[in-house]
Amino acid sequence: MHISHHDRIVAASIAAVLPALPLAALPFALCTASARGDIATVPTTNTTSLGAALHPTGLTIKNVRIRNGADAQFGTYSNFSVAPVTIGDGLVLGTGDISSIGPIPEAQSPDYVPSSPPSRLINAMNSGRTPEFNSYGLTTGAITNFNAAEDVASLEVTITLAVDSNVKFDYIFGSVEFPVWTNSYTDAFLVFLDVRQPENQICFDSQGSAIQVGQSFADLVTTGDLNTAFAYPHGMIQSLTTTTIALPAGDHKLWFEVGDVNDQILDSAVFITNLRAEAGDAGTNPTHPHDNCPGDFDGDGVVGGSDLAQLLTAWGTQSPKDLTHDDVIDGSDLAIMLSSWGACP
Repeated sequence: MHISHHDRIVAASIAAVLPALPLAALPFALCTASARGDIATVPTTNTTSLGAALHPTGLTIKNVRIRNGADAQFGTYSNFSVAPVTIGDGLVLGTGDISSIGPIPEAQSPDYVPSSPPSRLINAMNSGRTPEFNSYGLTTGAITNFNAAEDVASLEVTITLAVDSNVKFDYIFGSVEFPVWTNSYTDAFLVFLDVRQPENQICFDSQGSAIQVGQSFADLVTTGDLNTAFAYPHGMIQSLTTTTIALPAGDHKLWFEVGDVNDQILDSAVFITNLRAEAGDAGTNPTHPHDNCPGDFDGDGVVGGSDLAQLLTAWGTQSPKDLTHDDVIDGSDLAIMLSSWGACP
């Protein structure tokens, strides 16, 4: 049997780190795959708390104001921490009651009907719409089959930059409308920068489509979340980062808005964190580039031996290869790699 030079290098790398790999790592990894979390949400209209939940760095939050929405549509979240989908604590905005977006136990039953989620996730908030959300939907064609927005939660955040900079923020958007209602009633997440006009909406994919589960960033849609109501058979878009154009020093406004589309029921929510001044190319991209194929570190379209060698080499350290985004390479990262083994989708 011929063993290539590349395979010898891979084998040597694995052999070098296996002695340091905890014996419990593999059992822990396999158990991790079935563990379930339960996100903690705290509804609040306290604008100081809402601003602090964005965890601003490199900029100052000057003012936060609720422009539209019922009280129950605004809050903070924590404990979004069970892999494979995780995000740091932050701000949550929903089209319904954000206190009701924990996991759906009955969704584990084969009798569960995804077109009819539990009543706690079918909330008509009667909170109306914003002119800019409606204008964007009607004039751009970027929201699928848009007729009107309802139950829009709109939060205005004024920031101050000490120096010229881009601004970034990370987020996850989930919806119980996925997978059944994504062509007719697909809720959307929009963010307007400085002016509430369609051309100032900054969150969209490479095709210009707004952030909608099942309609944009198709390669990042997952049903594998274990923390929220947006787990299988429902779905979410894994963590995205939007980067603004370079902005001059001084004050700027961001309007974060999530809204029902064409109805007032079937809830969605956006989880936002890590608002920061940081250089980067303008646009919206995966926060973690490996999310659409976890573990394919060498970019060859296959999760295999060379990727495993890289993971094991980084064992116990902080590394860009951290698949669970918890700042350490351990058994939970190995579990994700093993579950993704083979050709990328």
